[in-house]
Amino acid sequence: MCLSQLAWAQPCSRAVRVPVASAGFNVRVIGDRVDGVYPDLLRQIGRALDCQFVFPVVPRARVTMMFFESQEADLFLPASRNSERDQKAQFVPMLKLSPTLISLANRADVPTDVRSLLSRSTWRAAMVRSYSWGDEYERLMRQLEAEKRVDYVSDLRTVGAMLRGGRVEFTILPPTLLYSALQEGRSDTDAGGDFRFTELQGLPRSEVGAYISRRSLNEVDQQVLREALSKAARDGSLQRTLQLYYPPEVLLHDAVLP
Repeated sequence: MCLSQLAWAQPCSRAVRVPVASAGFNVRVIGDRVDGVYPDLLRQIGRALDCQFVFPVVPRARVTMMFFESQEADLFLPASRNSERDQKAQFVPMLKLSPTLISLANRADVPTDVRSLLSRSTWRAAMVRSYSWGDEYERLMRQLEAEKRVDYVSDLRTVGAMLRGGRVEFTILPPTLLYSALQEGRSDTDAGGDFRFTELQGLPRSEVGAYISRRSLNEVDQQVLREALSKAARDGSLQRTLQLYYPPEVLLHDAVLP
């Protein structure tokens, strides 16, 4: 199965609105140009289906608000799944990511499970505002917030700068996201080699994919998009697009759904 075999499907009844904000190589915004893994994938789907996708550029927090609250968006991706979001929109799983504890490579005695991390009362975190990696992640954030151990920031590059500057001890992200943020404008020798990536037991893999609006799209468009996105994950289209942006060692902990 490949995306070209979607040509039989009914085209979308109108342009599909997909607000975006810069998110490493997953979504890149360079001037008026929007590209990256997911815009590129949607354009492939659009050519196969005769569907048009439009990508208004907005701040990251506004992407979530436009989709879940104001109904100004039809698709929200890439998006991690959680139970609160599932109540509001239809989720299409596409891959699984491993949220990883990221710290400086020279830091000794790094926690390897959630309980140990919570016991390190002096360890502070930098997290990107509005990112979510599932229900267990949300519970961990609430615990850290209650102890005033989280600084929320607006972008990934700020996370990297705070780690390097010693203002915080860790973040929790899939390696692909921090890797792509650190690649921008940095040399090969200074593009992430000073970080340690540690699997955190007690924090399961996060399902990542797309949320489709039940409110702004008609039922036919919902079905067309659901089937196209699912096929893109199964037929290798998503994997091939990821490989255009990320080296194999960074994709090691990501699993595209079969």
